[in-house]
Amino acid sequence: MDGNAVTDASAKTNIDIVLEGGGVKGIALVGAVRELCAAHTLQRVAGTSAGAIVAALLAAGYTVAELEREMRSLDFASFQDGPARHFGMAGAALAVLLHNGVFKGDALHTWIRERLAEKNVTTFRDLPRQEEGDDTGTPPYKLAVVVSDISRGRELRLPQDYQALCGVDPDTANVADAVRASASIPFYFRPAKFRTGPSQGSQRLTLVDGGLLSNFPVDIFDRQDTKPRRWPTIGVKLSMRRTLSQQWQPARNPVELARRLMATMIGAHDQLHVDQSCVQDRTVFVDTTAVRSTDFRITQEQTAKLYANGRSAAQQFLATWDFPQWLDRCHPSRSGPDAPP
Repeated sequence: MDGNAVTDASAKTNIDIVLEGGGVKGIALVGAVRELCAAHTLQRVAGTSAGAIVAALLAAGYTVAELEREMRSLDFASFQDGPARHFGMAGAALAVLLHNGVFKGDALHTWIRERLAEKNVTTFRDLPRQEEGDDTGTPPYKLAVVVSDISRGRELRLPQDYQALCGVDPDTANVADAVRASASIPFYFRPAKFRTGPSQGSQRLTLVDGGLLSNFPVDIFDRQDTKPRRWPTIGVKLSMRRTLSQQWQPARNPVELARRLMATMIGAHDQLHVDQSCVQDRTVFVDTTAVRSTDFRITQEQTAKLYANGRSAAQQFLATWDFPQWLDRCHPSRSGPDAPP
């Protein structure tokens, strides 16, 4: 999982990476990952939605060069499957009424499954961790995926929640299914369905985009004790760092009010973390404002710009990143307003 080779591989230190969701903006994640993996050795990777897709491919063993080729050649419009794509707004509205999503999501699921199969990855059993002994309370897998379980109104962090919350052996759980569920943008793709095990009543769960509850789960690999962590978790966020005044948005009419209500419900949980300096200091902030998450007709020029922005943001981050210094200031045993949760 080293990504691009460097001259002195022995000088590279370990990191975990957490990737924010953002639809087609995910190409910016690849640019950032290229720089991070050139400087460090990737141990574990987590993500939501588009971040989950990139994370799964990295965990499966794709090098950064291979990942770049896959993402650059990807026809995002091919994921707009199903009859609704041929009938305009009326067809989209009917698809939402009948199936809770404009597009089926089967093409996306197939693409993910086929890419993982090229690296002989089917279930989480195929993604064991390479490095042992870090007592974080998470299972021994390279990958973690965030999903929103709207049947029970809770966040699922997979594979670690498979056993306790779903009654399923994580070793037998399909990786592509988890990633497809995490990427189920509400009303855009049909929700994913999942059957729990007998211990959880064999319930049929409805799963959607993990970003509904946590689009940036930067704490997912944090230790559950007070011992110093052996290596850092670095997050990649698909937005610029903003002050409280810059986050202000008007709500002058019902349309703006609806937008702000939705944005607040989705983003408030993560914003509690992002507002903390200890989280900001371990986060790569990438400017993706020129592209919408659901712009599946994105141009090659826009793709190149997102990728370049990801690289540039990671380069700026690495120029000042100092893990020992961060650890000294932000270790949980430290008291004060900047100490992480």
